[in-house]
Amino acid sequence: MANNVYGIVKPSLLDVANDVDIFYHYRPSRTSEDPSFTSFKKIDNVASILKISETESSETSDLRLPGMYNLSLPVSIFGTIGIYTLYIVPKEKYYTIKDVGTLAAYPDIRGIILDVNETESSDQTLFRNDNLTGYRIEYFSYAGNGLKRQDYHRIITSNSLCEPVTQALNSGYVNSNGYRYNESGTLCFITLTPSTSPGFKANSAPYIGVPNQKIAITNTKFDPVCVEVSIVNHDIETVSWMLEGEQTRNYENGRITTYSPTGIYKQFEMSTVKDTYTQTPIAEIKLDVSGNIDTSLDINDFKNI
Repeated sequence: MANNVYGIVKPSLLDVANDVDIFYHYRPSRTSEDPSFTSFKKIDNVASILKISETESSETSDLRLPGMYNLSLPVSIFGTIGIYTLYIVPKEKYYTIKDVGTLAAYPDIRGIILDVNETESSDQTLFRNDNLTGYRIEYFSYAGNGLKRQDYHRIITSNSLCEPVTQALNSGYVNSNGYRYNESGTLCFITLTPSTSPGFKANSAPYIGVPNQKIAITNTKFDPVCVEVSIVNHDIETVSWMLEGEQTRNYENGRITTYSPTGIYKQFEMSTVKDTYTQTPIAEIKLDVSGNIDTSLDINDFKNI
């Protein structure tokens, strides 16, 4: 047993509408090659799909179960028989770098500048008081026919509202504009890691972006989750009813009725096809008549005979 070794894992509390994106892919079967079933679709109302779990404990007024969420599958989306792949990921928010500058008070600290006025009103609180600390930034660049996501990222270490300054800066970063913190500013100064030069290569500043570059800011509250869901006609219970459940066969109308614990589950109508001339039976037909169930064939009536 090791001494003085411990770990802490804190489950995430999500604002589902603002922190989560859910995409789903549907195909009728695993062997389907129809090109119309090749793309993922985004679910707009995520809050209706993912809901925080609750506990029956009365020890605290907050009855939520931290980090545990219930997944709901509405019939409007998942009502067709087939295979669904759900991809649950942290929500990405897309912005454009306004500038890459330094702090006036600490000229060796670099950061990227975003214009808060160019963000959605619901996101503007993220740019205050280090609310973005721990978020991930990924970069895009133009390649080929459009934007391409780069294979590197940076982690946000701080953020605050700021404003530009006009005085000359004594900074090691050439052509860097200066900024100072101001809670009334409309710009946001974001510091990242890594952002300083390594000791063995002092003249090499890590890349943190360039002006007018498109970026994605993503929360790191949970890892992406991929879930496969199969929507089928039968489950193990209904198969058991058909194989082992109680049945009756009515010789007057040829109906075979299978019962579940709550009543009639399935009905088939049996009939015999005979040769027109010889009247010799040549086939027996079993037709599913569950759409027109004869409810008078209650098994309890037969048990009481």
